[in-house]
Amino acid sequence: MSGLKHGAHIRGMGKMGKRVLITGAAGFAGSHLAERLCAGGHEVIGTHLDDNVENVSGLAGLKLVKCDLLDNALLTSVIKDVRPDVIFHLAAQSSPSISYSNPAETLRVNIFSTLNLFEALANNSTDTVVINAGSGDEYGEAAEHEMPLSETSELRPANPYALSKVAVDLMAYQYWKSRGVKAVRCRPFNHLGPRQSPNFAASFFAKQTAEIEAGLNPENVIKVGNLEGSKDFLDVRDVISAYELLMDKGVYGEVYNVCSGKAIKIRFILETLLAMSSEKIEVVQDAQRMRGAEAKSVWGSNAKIRNLGWVPVHSVADGLKMVLDYWRGKLRRAAQ
Repeated sequence: MSGLKHGAHIRGMGKMGKRVLITGAAGFAGSHLAERLCAGGHEVIGTHLDDNVENVSGLAGLKLVKCDLLDNALLTSVIKDVRPDVIFHLAAQSSPSISYSNPAETLRVNIFSTLNLFEALANNSTDTVVINAGSGDEYGEAAEHEMPLSETSELRPANPYALSKVAVDLMAYQYWKSRGVKAVRCRPFNHLGPRQSPNFAASFFAKQTAEIEAGLNPENVIKVGNLEGSKDFLDVRDVISAYELLMDKGVYGEVYNVCSGKAIKIRFILETLLAMSSEKIEVVQDAQRMRGAEAKSVWGSNAKIRNLGWVPVHSVADGLKMVLDYWRGKLRRAAQ
């Protein structure tokens, strides 16, 4: 991993590689995407907000630039310096649970950082293709007869995070129509994998399981919220392969679901992780982890992106094993 000083000029790659900017490159999905694109021969520059870049530490070929996307002048300067062929806009406050406790900050960060990005592109780099990551949460609650949710299904955001994603999703469309920004929109549903924040169920369960195995939870108890809901889950590796495909084949202004096309119970996620451990673990429901407006069973249609040639290839069980091993390794290193 190498640094990129503000104002530095970046030379182009060879004939095949693209110059790619990833916002939020040190985050969960961003770090996996950076790995994939670096391995694919692209020139990859990533923005990060704070000094925590552990997820991409040691990643050869990645250049990092510290940039708060809410700083319009700085972001515009980065766009001018980098002159990216493609931007993957992944930076966001991405936790629905956090958005309940701080809705104003969630809306401010997600909406205005995206507005700054689109303005910078409209005014300085209209040849850049931007892949805007929305969320399957934009669909919110829906009746069973409405499943699977397609890109034309009604948007009913049920939390502040989902509301912010509806706003930036439609903003991407508006900037394509009115300002010529080459925006491709996607709505990734739930995804899991190593490096995901424990604010999300699979990583939360895996972290608690690993803590019990490490003797850090002597009661051998995992506290959970609602386990009966069903959601559409993908391995993060399949999500980033969809992003990469949209870079080359996505239609400007169009929106694509990135999902498995089936629903998996949260209880299955937990039970699969517990089956991977030799510890005897008690599961206790925690009222503080129960959320108000939460869809009971949601899954999407991936027919549109499949028509572009995308096929998910990783099982949820394999992804969960990787999440658990990630937390085992992280706790082991912390204890050394």
